[in-house]
Formats: sequence, structure tokens, C-alpha cells
Amino acid sequence: MDDFTWAKNTLRVDTPGHLQAQGVNVFFAPNISPSTKVVNLGTGQIDTFQPDEHRPETGYYADFDSLARYLEERDLTWHETEGQVFVERVPA
Repeated sequence: MDDFTWAKNTLRVDTPGHLQAQGVNVFFAPNISPSTKVVNLGTGQIDTFQPDEHRPETGYYADFDSLARYLEERDLTWHETEGQVFVERVPA
């Protein structure tokens, strides 16, 4: 699942369904709500698609706010820099 690499490596989750079960709102492209700040789960890149803007044909995107809650509920330190989400992991 190439479109989910960032989430697998960074969040240590196997599927978009796992994130959804934990309360993260996950969109499958191109079904991304307009004007919603999202995180590309393949790359960690942050984006917002306007109502008339073309959306990607493939990929998984998490609602930014619900992903932030997911990280905070797990006491994971994260930050947003230059349009990218970074998560500081404690060694497993």
C-alpha cells in the first residue's frame, strides 16, 4: 500500500481502517472534503483542496484536526513545518 507509507512508518499503523477505528477521519482520494486541511498519509504533506480545485485520483488523506487529536491522545510529540507533519517517536 504505497499511498500509506508515511502513516505505516511514522504512526506504526497497518491500514487506513486502523486509523479510522481510532477516530481519525480518513479520506480516499478523490473523495476529499473541500476546504478541509488534510495530511497525505503516503508522504505526511499537508494540503487543503478548494471546492473547484482538482483532487488527486489516488491516495489516503487524514483530516488534520482528527490526526492531531490522535497524536495528542497518545502523547506523541509532533509539529508542522513547511507543509509537513513530523512526529517524534520514542524508540520501540
